[in-house]
Amino acid sequence: MTFSPTLQQLCGIALIVIGAVSLVKLEELREISDEYNIVAPSILLIVFGSVVFVISFFGCCGAIRESYCMTSTYSFFLILLVIAQIVIAVLVFVFVGDVTTAIKKGFERVFENRDNPVNADLVNSIQQNLQCCGKRSFLDYGVASFPQSCCSSGGTAPLCVPFASGCLSRLSEFLDSAGNIVAWVSLGVAAVELVGLISACCLANAIRNQQRRSGY
Repeated sequence: MTFSPTLQQLCGIALIVIGAVSLVKLEELREISDEYNIVAPSILLIVFGSVVFVISFFGCCGAIRESYCMTSTYSFFLILLVIAQIVIAVLVFVFVGDVTTAIKKGFERVFENRDNPVNADLVNSIQQNLQCCGKRSFLDYGVASFPQSCCSSGGTAPLCVPFASGCLSRLSEFLDSAGNIVAWVSLGVAAVELVGLISACCLANAIRNQQRRSGY
């Protein structure tokens, strides 16, 4: 039965990696709107991944030592983690549309106030990272007046070729993609943990029955 906790360790590592990558990608967008904490799911994935990795040792030790107590503890924590990850996935699916709308409104507000150097830097950074220009196209800057961050190829603005996509559409695509990845990874790992939970419960029951027969 040691294969199950080992698989849980791999799932824990996967959660930590996915959470960390999505956290880095979303961190910048948090400055656009404070209506939603868009990095919360990523932080929770990292936390859950760390917890999964740690408690998997209970499963390993419980299986090796045939300890009913450790195996039951492992099962209890797995139940909590499965429920929590399902809740996270559902919340992401439910609120990703609202979050996307809030971020797009925030970007429009920041874009309109780009005379502020802080806003200008934020807009330039988003345009470079998402490979977009303006709200809907480079024409939002006026004729041939877009910044260097809009350039899709070599050259100096405004003599370069600008990105074809506007940032509002690219933000929608990025947030939908990020939300789906976080939600489906959470559900996938929860499914694996559910298999581990069933295995752990069966093992705990077998250990208890063996102890009863042995007179412990």
